[in-house]
Amino acid sequence: MTSDYLPTVPIELVQPQKRPATLTQLLQATDALKFKPVIPLTVAIQQLGLLCPRDLNALLREDPQLLRSKSMELVARGLMTAHDLHRALARTAGIVEVDVAAFDIAPKTFDILPVHILRKHELLLLGEMKEALVIASWCPTSEDLHSHLFMLTSRNVRVVWGERDAIVARLEHMEFMTSLWPMEYDEQRLYEAVKCKTTAVAKPQLVLGDVAPKEGDIKCIMAEVVQELSAVTPSGPVAETAESSTVTRMVKRLIIDARAMHASDIHIETDPGEEFTRIRLRRDGDLELYQTIPPQLRKVMVSRIKAMARLDINAYSQPQEGKLSLSDPALDNLELWVAVMPTHGGMEDVVIRLVVSADSIPLATLTVQPWHAEALARMARRSSGLILAAGPTGSGRSTTLHSLLAEMNTDERKIWTAEDPIRITQHGLRQVQVNPRIGLTFASAMRGFLRADPDIIMIGEIRDQETAKIVIEAALTGHLVLSTLHTNSSAESVMRLLDLGMDAMSFADTLVGIVAQRLVRGLCQHCAQERPLAAGQFDKMVQEYVQGSPLTQAEGAQRLLAAAGVLRPEDVREKIAQGCKPCEGKGYKGRIGIYEILENSLALSHLIQHNARPAEIYAEAIRLGMHSLRHDALQKWLQGTIDLLQARAAYL
Repeated sequence: MTSDYLPTVPIELVQPQKRPATLTQLLQATDALKFKPVIPLTVAIQQLGLLCPRDLNALLREDPQLLRSKSMELVARGLMTAHDLHRALARTAGIVEVDVAAFDIAPKTFDILPVHILRKHELLLLGEMKEALVIASWCPTSEDLHSHLFMLTSRNVRVVWGERDAIVARLEHMEFMTSLWPMEYDEQRLYEAVKCKTTAVAKPQLVLGDVAPKEGDIKCIMAEVVQELSAVTPSGPVAETAESSTVTRMVKRLIIDARAMHASDIHIETDPGEEFTRIRLRRDGDLELYQTIPPQLRKVMVSRIKAMARLDINAYSQPQEGKLSLSDPALDNLELWVAVMPTHGGMEDVVIRLVVSADSIPLATLTVQPWHAEALARMARRSSGLILAAGPTGSGRSTTLHSLLAEMNTDERKIWTAEDPIRITQHGLRQVQVNPRIGLTFASAMRGFLRADPDIIMIGEIRDQETAKIVIEAALTGHLVLSTLHTNSSAESVMRLLDLGMDAMSFADTLVGIVAQRLVRGLCQHCAQERPLAAGQFDKMVQEYVQGSPLTQAEGAQRLLAAAGVLRPEDVREKIAQGCKPCEGKGYKGRIGIYEILENSLALSHLIQHNARPAEIYAEAIRLGMHSLRHDALQKWLQGTIDLLQARAAYL
């Protein structure tokens, strides 16, 4: 291969191009590009002076596909930066380059997307052109960028290329400027928010209490709804007003924002009179304020959600449950479960659960200690009996059971599950969604499974005596049954099932094990700060560790030292939350599981058969080697995955 392999670059193309600095110039440059031929990556690299022709020829001689399907290897080899490669790729794709530093951006533009969101993704919103948002990015050919931008904006987007440093500098300047005008949130600001489409006066981002504004333009949509309501003659019921497409957009924007923020639940909390309605999102187990809305919007929002979930919009005094459907690319693989609860003053609260269909998590990746992993592996090898997961709602019980099912899911086994709702899907499982409205309960599903020749059955929850009885019968007849309970600990789970009417002898014979668990907030490992324990703190923690158990002080100290990985108490250190950009200043990121696994034995079976108290079962399980929720939480505290506050939240 000779140097003639590379195409000759016309000198006029190599000259620096004048980059647009206004939307008008950008439109002209976009139209001009339509009449220019498509250039290959080799030409773009030469135009930008990133590699000389000799080096390019050498690379192509080595691997002809390098500049086609393997272009990122140029970055991996250190031949050019990712910034330069994305610029070259943008040129081959016919994407306009803009002068970010000098671009004329109207003040209203920053009301569409908050500056802190743009900074997070290194994007610069330039304005609107031909019914599309124009956004500058230094990597505009990224495969995921367009779908992500649609999720953020719910608008058509035109992406152009801009210098990365210039984008960051412009955003930092805008963030500084908006911080100069702190605003209090009140109803008048909500009415003024609609002016974001017409006013030329610069306005800072609204601040809702101590919480920064969230993604999207929900304040503008709310202002539109307020204007619509003020123009409607109140002659018809609220339900008619709730059919407004703007109200639907407001609900949709709320859900898209919650999904983008990785929230698990949306809580709409209404109060009578002139009180504002509070909307909170549950993220990583904790609730955070998302938005407050004026009183005139609460009924239209609640009525619209009820209508979209096919609930009775005229029933205000009874709880209702339903499923909400929204067609939007940003909400793929998302199920929305709606619960409406009447409150005082004739108001209604709404909770929307965002259930994302996901794959099971392998046992090896659960945040379990080695001894817990061994216990779970032993349970997964059983062919019959009863395995229970205990804990409050949102503690990860279904995730644990699906991790066990993933170990058992082989071609030789038939597995049926009845769930409410189905959060995790696995290939090979036969999964049934429970629907009490049509008589498909856990008990009726269980009876149907037994006629379908199963090897393993998972029942989402044992809620009543009928389900408990069928579960025991299935376990006694050679099936392996998995289910969950709403109880605080493994020992209390035994008492709960006996209270449901289970025969103590049968239950003791079928029980394989009980996994009690909690989910707590994990420390952000980017910013967590390590420090030594205060004087005497280790001894106090040893006392707290062994409290309520038959362990001695020496045994407790040995376990804690082993967890910390040191030999002396004075060498023990802990980590505390700080706050940084990856964790949004909270100091916490993700959630950590705290586990307590009770494996049945002859001694425990004897206690169950004689209706022993939970304290006796707990003490015997500890003597047999069980680590309680308290033990696991304090050990993970010294291992640096959680802080002491979160550790105590798991067992106090």
